[in-house]
Amino acid sequence: MKYYRLKNKEINASDYSDILLVGSTSYGNRQNGLLVYDRTGPFQPLIIISGLDDLLVTGGFKKLLEKSDLLGFQFRPAIKGHIAFVDWTKWDLEADPRFKSVKGDSEEYILSLPHSQELSDQMEGVWEVIVEENGKIANGQTFEPVDLQVDIMRTQNSGWIIVTEKFKHWLETNGDNWMEFWDLENLPY
Repeated sequence: MKYYRLKNKEINASDYSDILLVGSTSYGNRQNGLLVYDRTGPFQPLIIISGLDDLLVTGGFKKLLEKSDLLGFQFRPAIKGHIAFVDWTKWDLEADPRFKSVKGDSEEYILSLPHSQELSDQMEGVWEVIVEENGKIANGQTFEPVDLQVDIMRTQNSGWIIVTEKFKHWLETNGDNWMEFWDLENLPY
């Protein structure tokens, strides 16, 4: 069986531009066990990896996943935390200096802007995708699964999110093209 590492597409080489796409869960902030997600809006991708390895989907995309025959995941609601209005999809991210003047971590860009409750209310709900550990990465690229009956999983020793070819094809058909898939037999490094 063929396996792929699920990754966010990079929109350019800057942490500041990546934060516009993925938002932030990197502070590990939870309220009553629920992940708190800070991001810009109104745009939000259907599926994204935020923080180190928090897989998030919109409510509408969650419904599509639930109707699929894919196996290996559950959902937990996420809390929209600090939502700032930045319509970055209209920017030239290679040339636009608006976010390059922020000092400190790239997450500070979002947090330095005012929260918009109105925008937060207009944006779709977000769900954390709970994926169990299954197998490990050996020799830096070979995936050795334990349970062959799941289509998405985390590795025990790297935190990577791994998907089967079946999941990859489903996501390529139903997703919004903000994810990429690294073939574990031909990693790009």
